Amino acid sequence: MLRKFFQLLRRKEPTAEELRRKALRLLRRGKPHHALPLLQKSLELEPSSIEGHINAGVALYLMQKYEEALKHFQFAAALEPQNATALINLAATLDALGQLDEALSVLRKLVHLFPNLPDVHYNLAVALAKKGFAEEAVAELRTELERNPSHPHALKLLQQLMRR
Repeated sequence: MLRKFFQLLRRKEPTAEELRRKALRLLRRGKPHHALPLLQKSLELEPSSIEGHINAGVALYLMQKYEEALKHFQFAAALEPQNATALINLAATLDALGQLDEALSVLRKLVHLFPNLPDVHYNLAVALAKKGFAEEAVAELRTELERNPSHPHALKLLQQLMRR
């Protein structure tokens, strides 16, 4: 009995990194509700962790808590303005909240910073099409398809826009 007591005393608390890794495994298994408490604990340990904020934002986004997710992505993007992951997630969250102009602004920044990033031109095209800017959307889709000729969603959206 005393041995177990001393083992418990020696047991160290998990680090923020260990908590994030465990949470990522849960996110990959489609369990954002289980991942979020771990991510919140990791952020208590490391409040300025960009990765922690991005992962917490993803968990909240998957739980459709877009306003809460937005705060995490904004924080991460403010700390590291050229973090592609933070910006992509920020744009998606703004879109989910119906803030399409703001999402477009972030997507245009992404295209400027990372013109060869997979899906970046496609994502911008989707937002442009939602706003009714079909010609610009077509141009972005063509750019995406130059980089990834078999992109099924880009091909489908291009066909839809060309029929109009």
